Amino acid sequence: MAPLTGILSDLDRVLLSAEEIHDRVATMAAQIQRDYDGKVITVVVLMDGALFFVADLLRQIDLPIRLVTLGASSYHGGTQSTGQIAIQWPSGADFSNQDVLLLDDILDTGLTLSALRDRLLAESPASLRTAVLLDKKRPRSHDCPLDYCGFEIADEFIVGYGMDYQGRFRNLPCIGILKP
Repeated sequence: MAPLTGILSDLDRVLLSAEEIHDRVATMAAQIQRDYDGKVITVVVLMDGALFFVADLLRQIDLPIRLVTLGASSYHGGTQSTGQIAIQWPSGADFSNQDVLLLDDILDTGLTLSALRDRLLAESPASLRTAVLLDKKRPRSHDCPLDYCGFEIADEFIVGYGMDYQGRFRNLPCIGILKP
């Protein structure tokens, strides 16, 4: 694997190493495997930031999975939520009587996940659980219960492992804090 020294030089510090992320995602996959044993999971994923997390997580779950991807954003190119959520809901998606697992990269303000949970609950799923890789410790404008969480982090803007700043840094294998 080629080193990413050019991109890594833009980081102030590494918050979570690739090994730490890998180990925690494996633990989360094992928990989900146990909790959904014998069921088909309808996984609803927020893209693009969750891409790496979801790929690594789902490859470790040995159950039938129906995958639905959504686009949603409240950042719109900045480093803080704008408070306005845009969701691209798939046409024809049916979640009634499904065991749904909602996945996202990070729980920040709670706006996006709570809006998606409400929309999914309106579809009468058999069950609905939520998983995030990162839970940012900060005051939230919207409550969003989590069933699975990889790491709790401070209220800092992070990049890497799928998360970006203006389209850059998604390909970092670690999660870090940008230089000011």
